[in-house]
Amino acid sequence: MARIFEKISKGLGSTREKFQEQVNVLLDKGPNLDDEFWDGLEEALISADVGAPATMEIIDSLQDEAKRKALPDAQAVLDLLAERISEQFAEDKKRILQGDKAVILFVGINGTGKTTTVGKIAKEATDLGIKVILGSADTFRAAAIEQLEVWAQRANVEMVTRERGSDPASVCYATIERAEEIDADLVLIDTAGRLHTSKDLMAELEKVCNVTRKRSNIPVYVILVIDATTGQNGLTQAKEFNEFLDLDGLIVTKLDGTAKGGIALAISKELDLPILKIGVGEKIEDLRNFNAEDFAKAFIGENDEEQVVPEPEPEPEIIEEPEVEEVPEPEPEQEPEPEPEPEIVEEVIEEPEPEPEPIVEEVVDEIEEEPEVEEIPESEPEPEIEEEPEIEEETEEEPVPEPEPEPEPEIEEEVEEEAVEEAPKKKEGKIRGLFRKLFMD
Repeated sequence: MARIFEKISKGLGSTREKFQEQVNVLLDKGPNLDDEFWDGLEEALISADVGAPATMEIIDSLQDEAKRKALPDAQAVLDLLAERISEQFAEDKKRILQGDKAVILFVGINGTGKTTTVGKIAKEATDLGIKVILGSADTFRAAAIEQLEVWAQRANVEMVTRERGSDPASVCYATIERAEEIDADLVLIDTAGRLHTSKDLMAELEKVCNVTRKRSNIPVYVILVIDATTGQNGLTQAKEFNEFLDLDGLIVTKLDGTAKGGIALAISKELDLPILKIGVGEKIEDLRNFNAEDFAKAFIGENDEEQVVPEPEPEPEIIEEPEVEEVPEPEPEQEPEPEPEPEIVEEVIEEPEPEPEPIVEEVVDEIEEEPEVEEIPESEPEPEIEEEPEIEEETEEEPVPEPEPEPEPEIEEEVEEEAVEEAPKKKEGKIRGLFRKLFMD
């Protein structure tokens, strides 16, 4: 039970927090049971969508008891609030969904969770050993049949379907026939969503319910699935559906997503309809059987001592190992910063200025290029002795142009310099030998 209450309390968390905020403001003003306190409590209940009729009845009951028992302060009144709230819910005198054979039609507008609710109830009943069959009378909404088929597979139950667009009344008729053949205990039929503002659609849904009631040999119940997040609009929906279909009960879903969970009490009180189940989450186990006392306690935040908070699970003990000393990891040695490489200074070698080439080289070249000198005596008569000085003069007087100095190569070897110095001496010897030969001849 503690887990069930915890789940309901968690689902109503938003509603409870909003209500407690307003109640705490009242208590901060003082403990006196004056008009300001009663007006503030009335406002807090109406803000939670409890509804005016239920709120007035709760306030009147608390005021009478406060006078009769001479309650000392506001806290004593609030201690009785959960009990007064639980008394406002209608009782389930027909024992719907409590194990008896029945055919149940689920109705409501689109988006309230009808198909999901049918699937969850089928799974829960099957787990309890109840033989269930499903009927998909929502032949208009896209993927409605496929969605219910998934739930039928999860619950491992049989399902009756027709093509899309078929008459939903015929689906209900065929489902009841099949249920009688297999001797099913519980027949769950999902119907198409209908807007309560459309008279024609509501009349068509009324026809489906009437055909089902006439065909079935076991009790037929019409259950309205309502979304708690719709607030007071949900009360308007319930009134319209009840007028056309003569409802037998309510299932309130999505209570975990609203701060106005009091709408469940407002509908149950004003229409005198029992709440069979409430949805406080998306999981299968989050569709809970309704208990008025647990709902009231979760609504205002009151818990019994045994149910306040589930015992926390003990944390696993951490076994410390003192013997094993952690050896700190040696700090990594810092690598010495690399020394900057010395800058390579390129030595600029001053090249010596080019020296002018000696004139002797050109004279030597000219002499080497004169092979014809030896042929002169053969073609000409013997030279006269008087011409000797003329040859010397021509050789000596021949002007040699001084060439412009050319840049010498960067590196000159000493051997070449010595060869240049010795060249004039060799050439002079050759010239002298030549003259001697001429004179001798």
